[in-house]
Amino acid sequence: MKDTHKEGLGTFEGVYTPTVLTILGVVMYLRMGWIVGNSGILGTLSIIILAHMITISTTLSMSSMLTNIDIGAGGAYAIVSRSLGLEIGGAVGIPLYFSQTLSVAFYITGFTEVWTSFFDHPRWLVGLIVWGILTVLSVVSARLAFRIQYFILGAMVLSIASFILGPSLNSESPVLIGNFEQSGYWETFAIFFPAVTGILSGASMSGELKSPRKSIIRGTLAAVMTGLAVYMLFALLFATRVPEEILLSDHSIILQLGKFRILIVAGIMGAVLSSALSSLVSAPRTLAALAENRSVPFAKIFAKKTAGNEPRNAVIVSSLISLAVLLASNLDSLAAMLTLFFLTTYCTINLVVLVEQAIGVISFRPRFRISILIPVIGLIGCLLSMFLINKWFTWITFILILVIYYMLRRKNLVSPWGDVRGGVFISLAEWGAQKSMSMPYHPRLWKPSILIPVENPEDFKRISRLIRSLINPSGRVYYLTMNNVGNQRKELEEKIDAVLQPLKEENLFAQKIVINSKDYNQDLNIVLQSLVHVFLPPNTIFFTISEETEKRKKFFEMVKNLEDVRKRIGLLCLRIHPKYGFGQEKNIHLWLRSKSKNYNLAVLSAIQIMKNWNGNLTLCRVAEHASQVPNIEKELLKFIEDARLPINTKIDVKVGNFYDLIKEQSTDLNILGMSNSLGQIENIIDQVPASILFVGDSELENVLV
Repeated sequence: MKDTHKEGLGTFEGVYTPTVLTILGVVMYLRMGWIVGNSGILGTLSIIILAHMITISTTLSMSSMLTNIDIGAGGAYAIVSRSLGLEIGGAVGIPLYFSQTLSVAFYITGFTEVWTSFFDHPRWLVGLIVWGILTVLSVVSARLAFRIQYFILGAMVLSIASFILGPSLNSESPVLIGNFEQSGYWETFAIFFPAVTGILSGASMSGELKSPRKSIIRGTLAAVMTGLAVYMLFALLFATRVPEEILLSDHSIILQLGKFRILIVAGIMGAVLSSALSSLVSAPRTLAALAENRSVPFAKIFAKKTAGNEPRNAVIVSSLISLAVLLASNLDSLAAMLTLFFLTTYCTINLVVLVEQAIGVISFRPRFRISILIPVIGLIGCLLSMFLINKWFTWITFILILVIYYMLRRKNLVSPWGDVRGGVFISLAEWGAQKSMSMPYHPRLWKPSILIPVENPEDFKRISRLIRSLINPSGRVYYLTMNNVGNQRKELEEKIDAVLQPLKEENLFAQKIVINSKDYNQDLNIVLQSLVHVFLPPNTIFFTISEETEKRKKFFEMVKNLEDVRKRIGLLCLRIHPKYGFGQEKNIHLWLRSKSKNYNLAVLSAIQIMKNWNGNLTLCRVAEHASQVPNIEKELLKFIEDARLPINTKIDVKVGNFYDLIKEQSTDLNILGMSNSLGQIENIIDQVPASILFVGDSELENVLV
């Protein structure tokens, strides 16, 4: 896969600058001193290192994914949706979008704190004016917004230099471990973490970059390492230059620590404004990408772009949302919400790479390879941090994501690219197959897995209700067609899919097998010998008995030809009464003979049908003499107990001739053992005024276990 080269922003302009300006923002200037005062130098360094472990792991995971996909527009949302599907991508992308719009309010609030410490102006008015200026810039052009950031970057570099060269207010040794007087460790971590969330700023501009893959990787990694170095330097300078009590009481103490105060002020205002501007440019592009995939309401409106590729409608809506949040919140409360939303996104990015590596699909061939430990560290770090910061809001966040996912699932979104969700389940199935096939089979593991040879899809409709009753809720059905299909395969498969669809809609396992065959009997035997040795094999074959004599003879010959596989596959042969069908689908008569070898599958089938019909089961037996009836009844009652049949199972023991008695019984379905004589089968069919299911055991069933 080659990177797409086009006219657009370069690495420094489009990724490094907005990312580093977002990282080195309001927290560095207005909260870093307080964090040091509250946590001590070692506590602060641990917070910085922990936060950067998460962001560096996430950056490396994101970089690995970017060398494996053509990201397009949407940044982190695009990465997730291209791997885990549009539904999961949207479930994470929508909170990501709102976290980006919240960031705008967060940074503007920081700016107003600085401004009002110099000028006696109403905070709401200052915030409103700044919001208006940023909105105009973002509406006009993203490129213009990024050009302005060059000047802001210069001001920030000068302010950092001024801070390094500034005076010290402290004559005491720095506090190594703080008392966490005003906030606990994890509350302090939550206030710091928005400082490092800028790693997605460059990725969110993926649609505007000349070479997204190279630029995002290089620019983001460089910005993260720059931020790590600067934050550790600031922590050391605050700890050594300012007493603990001043750091805790004066959030703007940095203004007194610069060599040139005006440079510090310019750096603060520039950094805060650039962070807000970067977020206000990134958020609409996330919204536009969501809209292009119909993952949000009013998708056509938000996906619309100008001739210059600007998502203007998305910009306006994002600006209005940020304004509403700006007027309603304060800096620290916004920090906690931002932290959890961004952690959710980082968590998912690490999960994407972990899944791609774990399932081992060949399509995952990133040029930038990382150890599987990196996404594991990032994922665990994100989850632990979220729960330690605020476990209740974390659960609310997860529930929100699940709700969004469920809503998007109902929209039946169509992805223009493939994803690996199927690979996840295949990997789980492969793991399960290896484990299960290494263990010995036991009859207690039996569940219906029925192979149904069908010549015409229309024939399946006649038996589909009974098949459903045999496999619901956790059985399997394999629809087998063996014909000289020729060029009609596609049309035939579409017809089969149509008749199987009702079963699939009930989440029942239903698969089709289409084989081009010229010798049905011989090829069926070969197919069965192959299928009984695969994972999830059929354990029962289901035939329907025709009303035509010639077809009955061919059917009986076919059954005899299955001797090679009869130990591993049971036999169900259904004769549907042409007049009565299955009657009211209520009453089932199960005929048991004293020395029958075919009662296990018969009983198991009767149980399945009875449950799904909500019907009545009667065990029927024929006695030669009246004196045998009491003993036979005792045997049947004991059998009901041993086989754990429903408590309302009835018994019916009659004296006489089997053929005379069965035709006198009124029922909806008779189930009895399969005879080796076609004549006996035809004799029963001709006399019984009801549908009949003939059953032959394999060696896999045992109703008594």
